Amino acid sequence: MFTEPKIVSNDKLKSRAYVIFYYNGKRYREYNGKRLNLDLNPNYSKTLKDKNRLLSALRFAFQKALDSGWSPLKDMSKLRATFGEGLIEVLNDKLSSEYSRTYKRDLETLHKQLTEFLPKHLMGSIVADIDRSYFEKFLNQFKSSNRHYMNKRRSLSVFFTGMIKKGYTTLNPALDTDRLKVKSVLHEPYSSSELKAILGYLKVHYPNLHLCCLMTYGCLLRPHQEIRLLRKSHFNDDLTRISLSGKENKSGRIRSTFVPQYVKDELEIKLSDADGDDNIFTLDKLPFNDDYFKTQWSRAKTEMLKIRLIRKGQTIYSFRHSGAIAVYKKTKDIHILQQVLQHSDMAVTLNYLRGLGEVADERLRDVLPEL
Repeated sequence: MFTEPKIVSNDKLKSRAYVIFYYNGKRYREYNGKRLNLDLNPNYSKTLKDKNRLLSALRFAFQKALDSGWSPLKDMSKLRATFGEGLIEVLNDKLSSEYSRTYKRDLETLHKQLTEFLPKHLMGSIVADIDRSYFEKFLNQFKSSNRHYMNKRRSLSVFFTGMIKKGYTTLNPALDTDRLKVKSVLHEPYSSSELKAILGYLKVHYPNLHLCCLMTYGCLLRPHQEIRLLRKSHFNDDLTRISLSGKENKSGRIRSTFVPQYVKDELEIKLSDADGDDNIFTLDKLPFNDDYFKTQWSRAKTEMLKIRLIRKGQTIYSFRHSGAIAVYKKTKDIHILQQVLQHSDMAVTLNYLRGLGEVADERLRDVLPEL
């Protein structure tokens, strides 16, 4: 789409120098930072050293702008939009799009926190004129944990990326802030004996949670959205297959998954009198609230920890991870596992197994060098 900006200059002070790059096959020569709303004029320099310094700064500014999604084709008059206007416009775009509830909630929360943190006069300032140090100070409030900080940093970056696309700014100051290393959450899998004991306990004390966990393991669906929102109409007539549209699952693609016999047996009992539009848990048109299974699991886990039925690192997602391990052990095929987990990238599936410590010994043996 674009080439790397390069400096065209010589050792003569009065000779005009510029930065050159190609965008969509068209050549652009930039003699100053006006297009980026920056005060960079290397050709007005009084010394060759200063000229070269400003040329380097100009080249860097265009490289960064292009990497952030800026286009020389955009109307740069939009760069005069205020920060407050840009924020609310990006937020409204996201809220009206088909993103997850938690994603929208996180953006709404960050928008509220940012507008409360920044001095009021800055909300009426031009986006490009705001000192980047404000955003660094804003993010520093959230360093209670690396994950919390990085989640806020990611949300802040979403706003600037949106404003770049709209032509309100050319740079994303969130990318200049500190990056903190986040340790992956390990959903410790269940052994076969643990699985049967835990599911047995849930069936007696938390029947809805039991069915959810059983389907998380057997159908490899995600519990809080994909499973919680299932209706009888998502199943075929004999309850052996589930079909979800792109809007109804995380991958964003049409998904079809088989239903194991042990899950079907539970569903036949549960759905014997249900209508097609009934939710499989409430047996009504409306599902349980967004946090229903989160709350159910929190209560059940507290009880199971007391009787040592479960370990601290085991979660509701451990059922999905345990199901993935079972598939891998049965097939020894990463491609099949990728398909059943609906991962768009093989690297995600490999990381999934690596995080669980389940890359089989024979795979490690096979990569050793031969003589």
